[in-house]
Amino acid sequence: MKLSFATLGCPNWSLEHIGDEAKAMGYDGVELRGIKGEHIGPGETPGELKRIRRIFDDRGLEIVCIMGYSRFTWAEGKQRKDEIAQVLTMLELAREVGCPILRVFAGKMDGDDRRANIARVVECLGTLAPMAGKLGVRMALESHDDWCKGENLSAVLQGVENPALGICWDVANSYFVEPLEKTFEAIKDRLCHVHFKDAAKQGAKEISRLPGAGDVDLRRAMKILADAGYDGYLSFEWEKKWQPDLDEPEVAFPAYIHYVRGLMKQLPVRQ
Repeated sequence: MKLSFATLGCPNWSLEHIGDEAKAMGYDGVELRGIKGEHIGPGETPGELKRIRRIFDDRGLEIVCIMGYSRFTWAEGKQRKDEIAQVLTMLELAREVGCPILRVFAGKMDGDDRRANIARVVECLGTLAPMAGKLGVRMALESHDDWCKGENLSAVLQGVENPALGICWDVANSYFVEPLEKTFEAIKDRLCHVHFKDAAKQGAKEISRLPGAGDVDLRRAMKILADAGYDGYLSFEWEKKWQPDLDEPEVAFPAYIHYVRGLMKQLPVRQ
């Protein structure tokens, strides 16, 4: 398994600083937040995309994933078409910087009709999957919002059989909804990226915690992944962007490396 961090945790760092720190700390790659005006997003010029790719290539780092933002559950068809167009733009951008994965959200369910929401997500991702395949970029649907349960993710995967659609397993999001084993069983055949993080519940809100300081059983999650032969990235999603009182990335990012590598030695896990 390899280690990366998401730039959600260092919103004020430049790309150059991100690359320098990732290399110095011993990370294998980075996961860039993909939104206009931040680390990478729609509207980047060809020259800027080449510069972004060069920053990480020169430091021997991979851009392992771009964190896309999407919602496919809109009841209104035009809104879904707009989302499809935006995701296609991000897929093309990912290809240009040599990134193999674009994280996507299904979005909060619109109304109480679960089947209708699943159908809308399947429709949108089914339209996008052949395009993603041609571009050589895989979409990773995250266990997020109403899609943390394995049965909901599995329903989408059954509706979109194209392997260009995979799953980003956010371990913490799943942990607070159902047993980790249950989620994993539903997604294991299409798993392509993992958000490996700790958190604690405060009422209905999930608060980031340094690894080992929260409620998530990360050791059990890693054992599940190791036993299944997962050899992709464990990406640290430190939600500093949304929770500014969290420890600075200079503290959190090294703490993650130290903790996760310690777990890998205990189990043991091939690095």
